[in-house]
Amino acid sequence: MAELPIMDWRVLAAVAALGLTAGCAWLAGRASVRRPLKSFYQAVDQWRHGNLQTRVEVENPNTPIGYLSSAFNDMASKLSLREAERENVLKILQEGEERLQIAQEVAGFGIWDWDHSTGEISWSKQMFLLTGLNPDESGTNPFKAWIGILHPDDRERLEWQVKQLPRTLEPLTTEYRIVRSDGSVRWLQMRGQSLAGKMGKPLRTVIVNLDITPSKENEVRERFILNLSDQIRDLVRPDDILMTVSEALGKHLGVTRLGYGEIEHDTMMLTTLVDWRVEGMPYMVGRHPLTPFGPFVCDEMRAGRTLVINDALSDPRLRDNTDVFIALQNLGTIVVSLVKEGRLSAALYVHNTTKRLWTESEIELCRDVAERTWAAVERARSDARQRLLINELNHRVKNTLATVQSVAAHSFRIGDPNAGRAAFEARLFALSKTHDVLTRENWEGANLQDIVQEAMAPYARDNIERFKVSGEPIQLPPRIALPLAMALHELSTNAAKYGAFSSETGEVLIEWTLIRVEDAPRLVLKWSEHGGPLTQAPTHKGFGSRLIERGLSRELGGTVDLDYRPTGLVCTVSFPLPEAETVDYYRANEKLA
Repeated sequence: MAELPIMDWRVLAAVAALGLTAGCAWLAGRASVRRPLKSFYQAVDQWRHGNLQTRVEVENPNTPIGYLSSAFNDMASKLSLREAERENVLKILQEGEERLQIAQEVAGFGIWDWDHSTGEISWSKQMFLLTGLNPDESGTNPFKAWIGILHPDDRERLEWQVKQLPRTLEPLTTEYRIVRSDGSVRWLQMRGQSLAGKMGKPLRTVIVNLDITPSKENEVRERFILNLSDQIRDLVRPDDILMTVSEALGKHLGVTRLGYGEIEHDTMMLTTLVDWRVEGMPYMVGRHPLTPFGPFVCDEMRAGRTLVINDALSDPRLRDNTDVFIALQNLGTIVVSLVKEGRLSAALYVHNTTKRLWTESEIELCRDVAERTWAAVERARSDARQRLLINELNHRVKNTLATVQSVAAHSFRIGDPNAGRAAFEARLFALSKTHDVLTRENWEGANLQDIVQEAMAPYARDNIERFKVSGEPIQLPPRIALPLAMALHELSTNAAKYGAFSSETGEVLIEWTLIRVEDAPRLVLKWSEHGGPLTQAPTHKGFGSRLIERGLSRELGGTVDLDYRPTGLVCTVSFPLPEAETVDYYRANEKLA
């Protein structure tokens, strides 16, 4: 019994049952064995139905029926042990199969088994999951289905390499890409080894396919980032940096549009600074409202969360705003927002005309590029501001020294030394106060309201200002702020000596406006005195008048009109503002408003 194969017990059982039944039939005619035979018949019936734990009760082992019962019990015990061993082996095999399946799922690899004698190729379940193929549709010819999903750039090479396996015992190791039905691209590593038959020729081949997409995407992403960093390292203009980044990332991702813009947090108005797109797509640089995209998009961007949309038409978060995405030919998008000090400042956006299942690697790449782009742009702007500041300081130091020299020369011409010293100190103090305003703004410019307030501060009595200021906030560059502040100081000094500030009822109105003349911005500032003593035109011009007229004309290229009316002096100053590349007035005004 011990040498019988595991699966032979049912055959043995049938033979044994036949012999025992024949023996029982022979003994059935004897009355002394009728009762034991009934027990024996019941045990045989249960045993035939698979209950190997059944045993016959043996009353007298020395009788013929006792011999048969003992033989039955002995055979049943051995068969029961053999069945237990068989079940244990099956359990071990099943557990091994389950562990192999789990290992395939965890490691992400699928297995081929290629029998070269029959040409039959069988795939593991994980191989179908790995490729996204349906076993019911592709199971009869998985090799053909596999060829169909190979990336076009890899298909010819992979097909040739795999077809060599039945001809050689050399192992195969290669990497390739597949394109799944959802459009996603996966990287696989293939390792194949053929097993030799009797003639030394390949008998069968086992091929293992491992999903290496995450590590491959990391490798590709790091290589792209390094190359991009090399491209923008030496660029100094923000526009050049943005265009280089947008074009490189757009081509790398294979999208239809990629751009960068600055955003007003409260109004959600996007000012596009660069807009790279494929041929045939409309140009979209300019100012665009983001509110039509709906509250979900705006809230996500204000919170600084990366917005990922695979299919705008089926995304329930956009169900009330799909018409905007359709109009822009933008069904798949990624938006990386920049939030500084709790306010949305800028965004890098990626558009695709068709739906797209964005991978985590692509999303992470967009975040990484956005962060590096912002840092590079800020660095370029900082460097530009620093260069401008250095040039401006060099220029201002020379002009300031010239101004101090001129002020000293004219102030000390006064016969009274004390009066000369007082005039000189007052003018230097006015110059110093303007420098304070510029220093607060890092010498990038000064707000005209601050310049006026500093010049008029000494003429407020009992906390009541004797002057009125009217005008929109305007940011002025240092080369305009300093001479204008000196002119305001001279006007206020003249008003204190001879004009509105010399009486208790006199007041001064200072107003300005920004106009356009031939598409160029121009500032018009008007100083009006009233309520003071009667005014007469001076018989000769003092240093103050010459400083106002010549200084503003020479420094600013403007015009000065001094109108000595009986009711008070009216001084109108008009001069052009610099071009936008020197100071961006309108952006500064929006910041101040």
